[in-house]
Amino acid sequence: MHFSLFTALIALALGVNAIPTPPTSKPYSLPKRLIALEEHVVSPSLEAEALAAGLVQRFPGVLEKLKDVGAGRIAAMDAGHLSMQVLSQQSAVGLEDPEGCRKANDAVRVAIAANPKRFAGFAVLPMSLPDEAAAELNRSVTTLGFKGAMIWNHLNDGTYYDSARFDPVFAMAQKLDVPLYLHPAAPTADIASKLFAGNYPAAVAGRLGTFSWGWHVDVGTHVLRLYSAGLFDRFSKLKLIIGHNGEGLPMFLDRIDLTGLRNDTTFNKVWETNIWSTTSGFFTVRQFQQLRQVSPVERIMYSVDYPFSTNTDGWAFVKKLAQSGVLTNGEMDAFAYKNVEKLLKL
Repeated sequence: MHFSLFTALIALALGVNAIPTPPTSKPYSLPKRLIALEEHVVSPSLEAEALAAGLVQRFPGVLEKLKDVGAGRIAAMDAGHLSMQVLSQQSAVGLEDPEGCRKANDAVRVAIAANPKRFAGFAVLPMSLPDEAAAELNRSVTTLGFKGAMIWNHLNDGTYYDSARFDPVFAMAQKLDVPLYLHPAAPTADIASKLFAGNYPAAVAGRLGTFSWGWHVDVGTHVLRLYSAGLFDRFSKLKLIIGHNGEGLPMFLDRIDLTGLRNDTTFNKVWETNIWSTTSGFFTVRQFQQLRQVSPVERIMYSVDYPFSTNTDGWAFVKKLAQSGVLTNGEMDAFAYKNVEKLLKL
């Protein structure tokens, strides 16, 4: 048999029966830095309010982590390869306590001064008193060096911020060119009983009304209320951050404009002009892909939601995202730290 024919037959036989060669892994790189900006603390002046809200009962052991702005927190950051946290007070505290807010902001400033390369700050504001909230935002930014504020999704009585009486806060944020981070707040008792209590244990109803579902759609609804009320028309340069992968809004962007919620201006324009999203606590690649489908990469930022989510889980997500190839290496750096450095002027 001719040698070349014999060789071809041998190769064919091996091709049928040989063990396939595993595909070569696609090369990827991890980001050079990692900054998170939905990271919570509890300062002494607002600790009693946090305790009254049932924090210890719902999250055993979390209070110590919230109060720690020193070695323990930094060790947890190092374990998650986290370069910097932007510190903010825990859920819905200080809404009616201007002095408590001022003292809490001063306490966070002390923590930042002790570790300026690891910490930055968002102010807590007494949103039930908009003029005082605006004044505290101004003090926190111009005197304390904070990068904006985290505001809670509604007042204790369920009031949202689409009324013009809250405009002083938004006007001040636009004047100072700093973002406001709109964070979920627990539903009021009447809403919880009507929407989330049902034929299941109370603990399940609590999760349904908060971090499993209710928190997120409530923030999404609030953003649409602000849009519907013309807030972004009055303050066209306002910068608003929302967490948890866009609080459900990415799935509805096209639907909102298709149904003509407002026919004079689109919500998509607001989404791409005034709103940034973080991935706080949402650590799956497929959910990230949903957000990326409708958001410029420049509008997406990393976050953890510490200590309610762990920095190590966040780092595991970053590695999976890098391996997935959803983002280029340059886009990974933008998501991980460059976008927030630009937005907060870090």
